Amino acid sequence: MPGKRITALLVLVCGIGCTPAPSASVYQANSVAKETPSSHSSWRKHLNCEVDLPSPWENSIIEGSIPTATTEGQVRPTSVGSDGGAIFGQLETGIDKATGAPINREIVQLDRDKKSWSTVYRMERPNRDQQVDGSFDGRWLVFAVQHSLGSYHDWSVHAWDNTTGKTREIDEDAGIQGPLIYVDTTAGKAVWAKAVAQDVTEVYLYDLATNKKTVVARGNIGAAWIVGDLIIWPEASSRGELKFRAAALDSGSPVKTPRGLDKVGKIKQIAASGSSLAWIEGEFRTIRAWKIGWNEPRTIFDEGRDKAIDDIDVSGDLVSWHTIDIGQPVYVGDMRTGSCVRLSERGGYVETSKDAMIVVYPGSAKQKYGSFVLRPSHLSPLFKG
Repeated sequence: MPGKRITALLVLVCGIGCTPAPSASVYQANSVAKETPSSHSSWRKHLNCEVDLPSPWENSIIEGSIPTATTEGQVRPTSVGSDGGAIFGQLETGIDKATGAPINREIVQLDRDKKSWSTVYRMERPNRDQQVDGSFDGRWLVFAVQHSLGSYHDWSVHAWDNTTGKTREIDEDAGIQGPLIYVDTTAGKAVWAKAVAQDVTEVYLYDLATNKKTVVARGNIGAAWIVGDLIIWPEASSRGELKFRAAALDSGSPVKTPRGLDKVGKIKQIAASGSSLAWIEGEFRTIRAWKIGWNEPRTIFDEGRDKAIDDIDVSGDLVSWHTIDIGQPVYVGDMRTGSCVRLSERGGYVETSKDAMIVVYPGSAKQKYGSFVLRPSHLSPLFKG
């Protein structure tokens, strides 16, 4: 599994500062069998929290369908705006004969009315470049491009302004082994973390209007996220203990870690959007979540030793993950009720923002995609099982 935003990047915190070795090809997660949401009612329940898909949810899936086929190729959705209105993807126009990898010609944006895609950014090396992350705040799309099929340590960060249509590069790999690049943006501010030395990572706050970059933190850090009006990141001490730290988004100045995040367990993966933060604890068994205003985190999913999980993401009150079993289906859990529902029978991945969740069904040899977008705030709570 190459990292979630190649199929929607999610940073793996493996002792902080280390990166999982890349698989033989960083695009191989696209090669799972295609499924459609039409067979929900026939799936057998696998998890203790699992309930049947409610009819309003099924209607939202149908209404939120995303057209991904174009006359030039297939679009793999990669980013979504905070309310689901803006959807971005990577246009794949074929397969490179030498590597077997998709040819990612450009990053595109969907026009829902015209049901067509327009160019945002053209890849310099389509047979190697691939978007691994992206975040859109209504004006700025900040995204990362990976430039190697076999290494995570060759990337660049770009900012596209939808008012001018212009793109500029705002950072690049320092040549130091570090975690997968993850970028976040809101209200004209972008945040990401970058390895600058062995086991040393800096957290950056970047003002897109003034081009000012501020170093918010420096240490044994995995990645950083915007949560409400805060920047939050996990940091390992010299004794190996992991703690959440925080800074103000408007200034980058350190602030007290919010109540509820001062004591956490053994963190494996983290995801954030809007005012929500979620992570996997222990041996990839338990999902915990925290929202601004909560006094303590809540357990969203815990099936003990029966089920391992991976690829966490969060939007509003919904948390998504894969179960590590046959087919690795996508599940979504509801913080409001503790129930969960399966949204794919096999494979797929999820992209999220403040109040939007895209579920993508990758295809096989022809690289076709079936996708839909959901608005968590518009969905009724899942019934308790």
